[in-house]
Parts: sequence; structure tokens; C-alpha cells
Amino acid sequence: MNGAHAATGLLTGTTVASFAQPTPPGIALGALAGAGAALLPDIDHDQSTITKSAGPVTRGAAELLQTLARWTYRRTRLPHDPRASGKTGEHRGLIHTPVFALLVGAALAGATVASKWVGIVAVYVLTSAALRSLRWSLPTRVRGTLQLQRRAAPPLYALLATGLLVYVHAVADAGVWLGAIVALGMIVHSVGDGATNSGIPFVWPFKRACDRCRRGTGCPGARWDRQHVLPESLRFPAGAGIEKFVETGCLVVAAFVAWPTLTTLLTAPA
Repeated sequence: MNGAHAATGLLTGTTVASFAQPTPPGIALGALAGAGAALLPDIDHDQSTITKSAGPVTRGAAELLQTLARWTYRRTRLPHDPRASGKTGEHRGLIHTPVFALLVGAALAGATVASKWVGIVAVYVLTSAALRSLRWSLPTRVRGTLQLQRRAAPPLYALLATGLLVYVHAVADAGVWLGAIVALGMIVHSVGDGATNSGIPFVWPFKRACDRCRRGTGCPGARWDRQHVLPESLRFPAGAGIEKFVETGCLVVAAFVAWPTLTTLLTAPA
């Protein structure tokens, strides 16, 4: 769901920015940060776009967060959660929960207000991940002209984009709402995964009756039981064709949301 995740995050970030910072640079920052944030939960997977987005920095962060996810699973599992072994609780575990998304968003909001450099680094990492994913949504001709198929292209373009956003004070003006976009982008990712057959432990850390005991009594409880946002008949496997429809639809809607603000570039006095 790589492209679909990025597109849903882009739509989320564009929508938030259209209210929080309705300027062309603000919309650009919101779109890129939202797209990157919607890839963040997959940092719990070694081969994900976000894990590879900033070289050893994001690979190191991935190792730390995967370790945290496994540790949290072992410490908080209940009798009717799956037995902890190996990498249990790593992928689609802690990092995919809404609670974790809110904590990350709040921490980033506070850190960005405290230091502009935190915001700059965050925007660069998110933009690099966003471009790695969204480049495949562009027409082949555009991708070829910009050389986006090259491995080094997304980080370089991300560096240029981040520099421009810093120059026009978009990052400095973002403040708290950058954290809000990241939190919402991560939650949108989890909702997308919740529409697939795999599901997400949405209610962690709260205890609930597990699926096998739902109709009975005396269940010792589960915290990591996975839930879904769609009925079973409407769920789909990751990588299904409907994801391309979701991706395209979100990009089109995001363009409509951004258009009123972007047109100010055309109507501004010379």
C-alpha cells in the first residue's frame, strides 16, 4: 500500500495546511509532510520506504523502534494475545497504534517549537520518504525528465525542497501543526491497514475480549487483538488493485483542496 499510504497522507496534510497555513509554501509543506508521515508506521519493517529514506539515520531509528515494539508487546501482552517469540509484535504492532501516533505528533510539536532544527530535520526526512513513494505516481515521461527513478534523486530533491521551505519561512511558521500533520498522517496509515485482511491493534493499550471469547464470558483479555475498519466481505489483501484507485482519488481531491491557495501565485501582483 506504499503509494496509497503516501497519497492519503498527502491529502490529509494538504487539508490541514489549507486551514492552518493557507499559503502556497504552507500547502507544499503540509502535502509533503503528510505524505511522509503516512509512511512512518512502516518503519517497523526493514524493507519499507521510510526505513530506507535517509540512509543510516532512518535505518538506525528503525532498529530502535522495532526493538521498542517487541519489548512493549512482551511487557503488555495478556493471556489471550499470541505468544511472544522472535519478531512478534514488531510489524503492525506498537508503531501502528493511534496512541503511538499521538505521542509522536505531540513530541514533534513540542520539539519543533523548542528548536527550529528539529523541524528542519523532520521535514527533510518526511519529504525524502514522500518523494521516494510519490515519484511512481508521476507520468513516466516526467519521472524520466527529472531522473526520479535514480536512487539518489529523492534525497537530493528533498534537500532542495527543504532548503526552499526554510528560505520562505514555511518550516518556522509550521510550529505545532507540523506535529498534528504527522500524527494524523500516521493514523491515516493505520486506518488504511485496517481496511486490509491483516488489521491493526487499534485499541491498544486497552484490554478487550479476544475474538475467540467474544460471545463467551470469563475471557482473560487481549490488548493486541487486531481490528478492522471494514466488514470482512469488503476487506482486501495488501497490494490489491483497489489501492491504485484510492491513490489516484486522493491525489485528485488533494489538488482540488490546494487549488484555491495555489491560484494566489497566479493572481499575485508582479
